[in-house]
Amino acid sequence: MKMIIRDADRVLGAYVCPDGFVSQVVYFSKKPDLDWFNKTISSQVGADNFTTNDVRLATRHGWELGREAQQTLEKQLGPDPSIIEVYWTRYARTDEQKQVAISLCVGDNSRSGCLKLFPHPSNQVQKLCPACKRR
Repeated sequence: MKMIIRDADRVLGAYVCPDGFVSQVVYFSKKPDLDWFNKTISSQVGADNFTTNDVRLATRHGWELGREAQQTLEKQLGPDPSIIEVYWTRYARTDEQKQVAISLCVGDNSRSGCLKLFPHPSNQVQKLCPACKRR
């Protein structure tokens, strides 16, 4: 998982392969802001590539998230902590949608990426978003 945002109230990350293709975007918070999450993802990947039907909610317990996460949650929430996970997995439904992949701007050997999500043709590996490519 690549961290995109990590602050006191939330963690936003993306599960990516080494080439930057995104399999899932996750958002952890004690009080998740679904409107913020939906707008953030939609603004980066485009409305054609995002639907709220692909967003799910789950309660995650500290023990499920690993020792380090459990210890961090216990410090903030006390014993037997749980947190809400919002996650988005894109399900391409049409042949046209299947021609588009979502990647995270992870960078390449020459420079770092900006860690924003972006759509691109699914038959291409693109580690830099269009804005970072222009720099």
